[in-house]
This record gives sequence, C-alpha cells and structure tokens, in this order.
Amino acid sequence: MTQVPATNSKEVFVSAHHLGALHSLVEGVWNHISYDDPLSPNTVFITPGHVHWELVKLENVVVFDKKTESFIGDARPLEAASYFHTPVHKHLDTHKCVFHIHTPSITAVATRTDFVFEPRLTQHSCCFIDSFGYFNEYDSLQDELKTQRLVEAFEKRNLLFLKNHGALVAGHCIEEAFMSTYMLNLACSFHLSVLSNNTQFDLIPTEKARSMKAFFYDGLYKKHFDGFLNHLNSL
Repeated sequence: MTQVPATNSKEVFVSAHHLGALHSLVEGVWNHISYDDPLSPNTVFITPGHVHWELVKLENVVVFDKKTESFIGDARPLEAASYFHTPVHKHLDTHKCVFHIHTPSITAVATRTDFVFEPRLTQHSCCFIDSFGYFNEYDSLQDELKTQRLVEAFEKRNLLFLKNHGALVAGHCIEEAFMSTYMLNLACSFHLSVLSNNTQFDLIPTEKARSMKAFFYDGLYKKHFDGFLNHLNSL
C-alpha cells in the first residue's frame, strides 16, 4: 500500500485510519474516529459508516457541522459513532480527537469484574494514570440524560472504559489520540497476561508513573506518530 505524505488535517485523519489497520486496531467496519478540524472550528471529521479503515479516503470521510448539528454530504457514520462522538465534541473542548475502540484486549479489560485497570503496571498504562474512568450504564436512562452522564464521565479524562463495549480514548490532537489508543491496546494486553495469571506483581511507583506520562505527552507521542507515519508512507 503506497501512501503520499499527509499535508493537511483531513489527510492526517485518513492516515490515522490506515495506521490503525496496519497495527491491528481495527475490527471489521465498526470502529470509529472523530476529529475536530483545527482549520475549521465547527467541522468534525468522522469515520464513514460500514467502511473498513483501510478504505477510508478523503472522498468518503463524514463531515459533521457542530453549528448546525447536521452532517454534510451523503456519507453518514454508524449510529453508535453519532452517539459517542458528537456530544463529546460539542461539550468537551479539550477532546479534539476521539477513538472508539474495542479490540479484544481493550474489551476484555472493560468487561472483567475481578480487577480494575491499573495504570502503574507498565510504561504503556502509565499514559492513563489519574485520567481514566469507567462508564457502566446501558439503556436504562433517557438518551439526553445518558448522554449528559457520558460527557461528565469523560470530562478531565483521556480514557473511558465502556461496560462490555471497549473504550473511548481522547487527545488534544489526532497524533496524541492515536498514540494513546495504541498504548492502551498494549497496556490491556499486558493487563490480561499479568493480572489474570498472577497474584503477585510489581507496580511502577506512582510519581515515576506520573513523570513517564508527562514525558510521553510532552512531545514523545508526536515523535512516535511521525515515525509510524513515515513507516506507512514507505510501504
């Protein structure tokens, strides 16, 4: 697969899908990403519905107008994408990009009741120390109230586990959100390996974990993303 280097925000959005497919972050056609276009404050790019991430391209990206709360063009996201993504972009200005992801590892951790996600377990999980939560509600609430509670649960967090339904991962930019999602998938894989089979294990000291998180989000994530993108463009 030959790709040209991304030169604008929409092209980076498309490339994030191709990177996700390359690194096993995609399942069929039912994962989705949303991204506030930094060049247009009212525009949100969303993954087109029923389209595999490898086949996302400039021409089929969904465009949502926050001002009119309507979709532009014929492309539409999955219903779940509308439910999870549009309220977050409307109410949480810090969440510029959101991944809804449910790889086997992430979904298993979201489903397990015998342990809670431990951010001090590995360098990957340190990315979420002090900033993760759980949203365990199903359909017992009215849609408006449920959406409000979802937004409140995600506020001031970059990771929200959804009961039996994977997770939402947010970032201040698409590069941050992608690398956070990549790290989460690795973290959950290690969680299942370690916490499912052992009763004794070491944890990274809390302050060290916080410093590792700060180092990652202070610019390391961007260098990682650029390296991933360079690899994609070389294929």
